[in-house]
Amino acid sequence: MKFVIRAGGIGTRLWPFSRKNRPKQFHAMAGSTTMLQDAVARIAPIGHGEDVFVSTGEAMADLVRTQLPDLSAEHLLIEPALRNTGPAVGLECALLEARFPGCVVASLGSDHYIGKNEEFCRLLQAAEAAIESHPDYLFTLGVTPTRAETGYGYIRRGALLETVRDVEIHAVDAFTEKPDIARAQEYVESGQYLWNSNMFVWKAQTVLNLFARYEPEMYQILERIGQAVGSGREREVIAEAYPQLKAVAIDNAIIERAEKVATIESDIEWGDIGTWAALTDVLPTDEQGNLFSAQVVALDSQNTTVYAPSDKVVALIGMEDVVVVDTEDALLICKKDEAQRVRDVLETLEKSGESRYS
Repeated sequence: MKFVIRAGGIGTRLWPFSRKNRPKQFHAMAGSTTMLQDAVARIAPIGHGEDVFVSTGEAMADLVRTQLPDLSAEHLLIEPALRNTGPAVGLECALLEARFPGCVVASLGSDHYIGKNEEFCRLLQAAEAAIESHPDYLFTLGVTPTRAETGYGYIRRGALLETVRDVEIHAVDAFTEKPDIARAQEYVESGQYLWNSNMFVWKAQTVLNLFARYEPEMYQILERIGQAVGSGREREVIAEAYPQLKAVAIDNAIIERAEKVATIESDIEWGDIGTWAALTDVLPTDEQGNLFSAQVVALDSQNTTVYAPSDKVVALIGMEDVVVVDTEDALLICKKDEAQRVRDVLETLEKSGESRYS
């Protein structure tokens, strides 16, 4: 199995800590090492160096090289333009299928927290084993929900497909994007829904076949890229062809349209570190529910998150359910339940000509 760590995202909802020139996956958000380094380390027991690849944008390639000095140049898959996860996944499948015909690929994120690494590896191996009998299926890891969450997508689990290595694999009945709180509560109480982690295991050729079926124009470009592998013109063709791909999420391009999708329920202490409010899902808080990455004096304050320089004192008085993020050139203060709107701040800044802050 080949492992691709997707590290091309911008992480706009973690602004102002996450910026275009250093997105969140290149920061140590939940420990002493960066999230990219964590993503590679957690698959080390089953993913040897020759099987591990990282996909990222051209502007972030040097960051990857710095943080992963043992990654060979051939294993860094560079996207010459940021075109969302659809083209990124298409590129990795086109390149890996050309290099390793018939390969199985685990396409994984770089901005997640996973507390049970051993269990995570076990489930990936179960998915790989299941592909032997279901090679035309797409397998996704669905996370056991712990609460009604409106910021995640959901997977409705269907009939049992098979059991592999004591792991139950179910067909997927439907995907639902970010429901309102009432519907999210119904999903969790029903026991039929899982959070969509956007971590997948599949045969590269199966994904390419689905591009050919559902996105033929994209497939023609990906086919041209795959044919260039080994020709000496690979980089040139990628640089010319990749920006022509439609900017679309892989979910919308093929996964939600595919007829054969399976899911594995995953109890792996997963957290999507996508917003400032989500950090308390994966990092310990004090008795008042506060999370501080700074020197903080908190008086009568509960459920607050503070990220600030270590040489600055932050004082909170009577604060509750707020986020404070202080950087050299920007300060964010918002309610926790409004943390999803941070990306709106970036859009406003860019429209006003202040893109230097993004």
